[in-house]
This record gives sequence, structure tokens and C-alpha cells, in this order.
Amino acid sequence: PALYCAWATMAGDRDLALRLFEEGFAAYDRPRFHQCLEYRQDRAEGPAAGPFFANLGGMLLGLCFGLTGLVVDDGEPESWARRPITLPTGWEAVRIERLWIRGRSARLVARQGAERAELSFS
Repeated sequence: PALYCAWATMAGDRDLALRLFEEGFAAYDRPRFHQCLEYRQDRAEGPAAGPFFANLGGMLLGLCFGLTGLVVDDGEPESWARRPITLPTGWEAVRIERLWIRGRSARLVARQGAERAELSFS
């Protein structure tokens, strides 16, 4: 479910993307330590089970690639941003302060409505 939000943004539906983020990831988060559970406590009985790393990994992949439009291939990293940015309703940007790409430090910013994400190297 963590990837549903990214799919909705690729279809251009910001409202659905927000709803699916809340239902597909945020609803699994439990306070105090932000533990991501294996199942939603509002839909299953029993003790909380977590952390659920598959949901955490799916959410991170969705943020890094799905919402930013990056397609990693053997080409130059500057060509990886391939589509306009659509984010869930209310989101202004996805910012990743440091990525390591081919031994170089990079920053990624995907702003709502931008033609492409910005990937800059330092």
C-alpha cells in the first residue's frame, strides 16, 4: 500500500494521492517512536507488530522515485528526471538533502507543478 500514493500522483490525481498516502502509509505509523506496523490497528485485532520494513522501504522508494519522476539508468544522472511533478494535495515539495550518485554527493528537489525534479551535485 505504500506505493499507492505514487501511482495516484503519476495519474495526476492529487486528492487521491493524499488519501492513499494517509491510508497506505500514515495509518500504519504509531506514535512515540513512529514505528511502522505490519497491519493497521484499526482494521485488525491483536498486539501491534512492527517495525514493518517492507512498508518503510515502499514509502521511501515512492518518495525518492515515484513522486520525483526519477528513472535511474546508465545515462547521465542529469537526464534521470523524466516527467512533470505532481504531489499529493497540500504538499509543496519533496526534498532529499543528500544522495550518493556514482561517488558524488547530490541534492534532489521535486516541487509541485515543476516540469522536472532538480538534481544538483555539490
